[in-house]
Amino acid sequence: MNSAARQNTAAQRRQTSSRPATGRPREIARHWRAADGIDMFEADYKNFSFPKHSHDYYAFGTVLNGAERFTTRGTNYVAARGQLLMMNPMQVHDGSPASEDGYQYQVMFIDPKVFGDLVTELSPKNSGLPFFGSCVVNDPELHLQLQGLHRLFRPDDDGTNSLLERDSQLLYSAARLALRHADAPPYLYQPGSEDKRVQAVIDYMAAHLDANISLDDLAMITGLSRFHLLRVFRAATGLPPHTYFNHMRLRRAKRLLFDGASIADAAAATGFADQSHLNRHFKAMWGVSPGAFIPSLDP
Repeated sequence: MNSAARQNTAAQRRQTSSRPATGRPREIARHWRAADGIDMFEADYKNFSFPKHSHDYYAFGTVLNGAERFTTRGTNYVAARGQLLMMNPMQVHDGSPASEDGYQYQVMFIDPKVFGDLVTELSPKNSGLPFFGSCVVNDPELHLQLQGLHRLFRPDDDGTNSLLERDSQLLYSAARLALRHADAPPYLYQPGSEDKRVQAVIDYMAAHLDANISLDDLAMITGLSRFHLLRVFRAATGLPPHTYFNHMRLRRAKRLLFDGASIADAAAATGFADQSHLNRHFKAMWGVSPGAFIPSLDP
């Protein structure tokens, strides 16, 4: 092979190295713990679609490129470049690309207690948590502010970012989110305030994440027939019990990985058969493996 041919072959390898063997664009996603009760997430999805799921944190996203299509509370939405996404804790939704280039976005997840404490600083007389009825909003100023906050909390911070600046920008962002876009106060939003029988099932699931629980187990707790339980649970949460339970296990596994657990240990603690079993479910939920998703995780 002559020199020109070798150079051409090398160039072709470089051009295709960003794509997996199937020729499909590579999905990119990573998630990190920024502080107690605050997680950051960034992704560049080309083809990946989220199944129906929910988060135990508030989620505030900034769409950087492309557009995402999703359905929540029976309504279809499209969030495009420059727009903000807002989800309340435990709000069931899905997600998929709404443009040929997919969508790239950043998301800040905030524990309801942490967010509630921040909002209380702004308005001590208002109790309860803010509720965001609008899932897609236009707010260019806040869009830029959340991007800046995301940069301050990046995991590759070299120590030069000021803690004072970070804390100040977090409080400013919380203020703008709540004051500009939450439903008019006072709105007593209480995640998990479903039917007491459903809450009893959720509590049981949370206490038995490593167990292979049955529908009979859950029906016995509530005193309902199995079919009635399925209907009540889905009406209250938007998901069937087995899907809800699997998402609880995945969220717990993610927390364990953040805390330094190995993939194998996280799998065992959350009821997955082994590391590969957790990997499969993890990739189905977020589009990438745990090692690609969490930067601090040892390969």
